[in-house]
Amino acid sequence: MTNRSNRLLMAITLSFTVSGMLSAADFEKDIKNTEAMLDSYKAGDRSDGLPEAAPVPAPKAPAAGTRWWSMGLFGTTHGAIAKAALNFIDKRAYPDMAAARDILVTGSQDESGHLNNTMNGGPVQELWFGKTAFSKGGVLWNYEHFKFNEAYARLGTICHLTQDQAVPTHAANIKHGISDSFEGFYNDDVKITVKRDNGDMEPWAYYQAVQDETRSRLPGWTDPKTGRQYWVAAPDAPPLGQDATYGPWGHYGGRNDWDVWAVPPQNNSSGHGNNNGPWTTAHPEIRFEQLAAAGAATVSVLESASKHLPPLVQNLSVSTVSAQSGGGESKGLQINFNVYENRSPNVTYAINVYRNGSLIGTAVTGAAALYPPKDGEIMFNGSLTAYWWHGVVGNRTLPAGNYELYVRVMDADGNTTPDEVNSDDIPDNDTRAAIVLNY
Repeated sequence: MTNRSNRLLMAITLSFTVSGMLSAADFEKDIKNTEAMLDSYKAGDRSDGLPEAAPVPAPKAPAAGTRWWSMGLFGTTHGAIAKAALNFIDKRAYPDMAAARDILVTGSQDESGHLNNTMNGGPVQELWFGKTAFSKGGVLWNYEHFKFNEAYARLGTICHLTQDQAVPTHAANIKHGISDSFEGFYNDDVKITVKRDNGDMEPWAYYQAVQDETRSRLPGWTDPKTGRQYWVAAPDAPPLGQDATYGPWGHYGGRNDWDVWAVPPQNNSSGHGNNNGPWTTAHPEIRFEQLAAAGAATVSVLESASKHLPPLVQNLSVSTVSAQSGGGESKGLQINFNVYENRSPNVTYAINVYRNGSLIGTAVTGAAALYPPKDGEIMFNGSLTAYWWHGVVGNRTLPAGNYELYVRVMDADGNTTPDEVNSDDIPDNDTRAAIVLNY
């Protein structure tokens, strides 16, 4: 019997004995594990030049967990990361994230943020602003069009792409599929212990930050048997701070591009590698560390998005009202508008007056507490009315003529309704209204 066969028998024996007393179900699992090991060895000596790994640790049976990629029967690691992040976030401080929880989890499992199925990344900034056909309205365009569910779904897609950058094969831009042993390593145990920050950067900026951190760790992740780096970025990869997923390609660290993070090593490019078998690794802690990094980054993305989304104005209207006063008729303007806000019920507003494009002054200021969202809704909202403005700005009555009112709503984070809503394709979100003062 060869040394190779001896080692395989040792591994088979270990597979049966490590779990102690076996139930019928456990026995069946161990049989499948052994069959997977036999399949990986039956081809005989490999031509890759790698030293034989010996003895082979007993593979873990697949848990009722998830794969990192988004096609697993039991859900995905992306979904598990999103759930862990949402559990970590303070629901009182970020109520929109709690209200949109299911939408965000589903969005985080969306692979459509990749430009194509070979891309290891995606245009997160484009997905935030939503001004292209590819972005499907992204976050901001959908949000400003009152398509809140779609906006938060696309935010989930940004989370997905950001989480991907904690995966070494993504950050190193290595061609891989669902056979990659890192992404197929079973477990959804995402433990977030600390926040990265308080969502201080733009929501889309965490993608590059996570990629840079993962790339900087690549040289330290090595096979303890051979000293070979598990994942290797291309020598002419762009510098940190630039997205490496557009090229050039990195590669696995084994000779002939074998994936040596798996035990036994996988040839992912020749069809030998698959994740239907229970692969193990000498360094499973890498994946747990990267799961935690992905989770902490997701917390930051979501908190940042919540703090950056602005209040919106809807259905601004101005009408003339009259009343009898002191034996005569008095006319004034009544200004009505709805407000939507994602994070806090408390808003302030100012209604400024313009003439011929120049600011004349402020007509009305106020504050309001909006109603909380109903079940199934995300946004705080309310209908506001400014009564009886008589054309007075700064204690002086404006002369008769044409003017423009500009409603400026500010939320508790200091965001104001963006002026771009006045030049988009719907009038419902406009913050400007033309008026005629005619006393």
